[in-house]
Amino acid sequence: MSRPTATRAAIIGTGFAGAQHAEALRRIGVEVTVLAASQEAHAEAAAMALGVVPWTADWATAAQDPDVDVVHVCVPNDLHCTVVMAALGADKHVICEKPLGTDLAQARQLSDAARRSDRVTVLCHNYRFFPMAAELRERIASGALGSLHAIRGTYLQDWLLSPRSTNWRVDAARGGRSRAIADIGSHWIDLAETVSRLRVVSVLADLSTVHARRPTHDHVRTFSDAGDGSGSVVVTTEDQAGLLLRFENGVHGTLALSQVAAGHGNDLELSVDGAEGSATWPQERPDELWLSTGTGTQTIARAPGRLTGGAQHLARLPSGHSEGWADALRNLLAAAYAEIRGDRDRAEAVAAPLPTFEDGLRHLAFVEAAICSAAERRWVTVDEVLVGHSMPGVS
Repeated sequence: MSRPTATRAAIIGTGFAGAQHAEALRRIGVEVTVLAASQEAHAEAAAMALGVVPWTADWATAAQDPDVDVVHVCVPNDLHCTVVMAALGADKHVICEKPLGTDLAQARQLSDAARRSDRVTVLCHNYRFFPMAAELRERIASGALGSLHAIRGTYLQDWLLSPRSTNWRVDAARGGRSRAIADIGSHWIDLAETVSRLRVVSVLADLSTVHARRPTHDHVRTFSDAGDGSGSVVVTTEDQAGLLLRFENGVHGTLALSQVAAGHGNDLELSVDGAEGSATWPQERPDELWLSTGTGTQTIARAPGRLTGGAQHLARLPSGHSEGWADALRNLLAAAYAEIRGDRDRAEAVAAPLPTFEDGLRHLAFVEAAICSAAERRWVTVDEVLVGHSMPGVS
């Protein structure tokens, strides 16, 4: 079946992610044909704020609208599977927020459905679309660091530091059995695997929940303040995690995750060590790449005309004009729509490949492996999860 020229989108979900998708699509010239939320009041308010018409509380109709080419799934995790399957069933291209689902079974169902379809299906891991992340991938591939022996890093946030802070993500029924690993850890894992071209093989995990109870989360938006004080819920998902990792080729890995680390807004950092050099990319200073090799140590600044290969295509502003999180999302969506049209630049595609539903399946297998590792106090491989290892609480 031929692919239509995709210029019209439906956004399902009007929270933080939905609003960011709408802004990014406006920047790349894609029309948002309809905006859908679970309640009419939310849909109307978001549509007015974002300048989108029409709006609806009937997401299923929006996903099947014949005037829609691409469905953006920006709803809570527990709804991903239902919405994506409906969109694929209506023969739409799909761009889905991560993680792919709440558990491995959902991820497998969606990955299989994507494989059977002829539609483009993309998972929203936008960190691989920062120019300096793509630059790091290119430099590692060129051998600038030599043979890799370690990949290490952190992803620290503080938006759940207060016991009064809450969100649907703290509810395992909505977000899944893991929070810190599935929510932010999956971003780091995806970035580490993308820049190194090495997959995580196994994990030894230690998980911790700092606040055992939090306020009820109805209608509390991500990164907002506390709940309404009407009640509290038991929290079973982790606030923080320490992970030892093994990548392919025996490469060592370490990762610290937290959503309760004071003073860290969105502090993702990735370091790669090789036989001939090391490199570090700090997401909160996105235009910098620290590189140390036999020729010396330098901080490489993002600037058009100074980057290598396909990374050059992702740098859109002059040096000194910072490009951040929203710009990386814009790059991801621009790449996804170019893939749908069949005209994506080859060099850019090598530097920043699109994240797939197959990636999402592997990420959730990693999440399950980490949960199993913490429960059984042992190393767990991703493969044993993928082939059906029986884990505590998992059927």
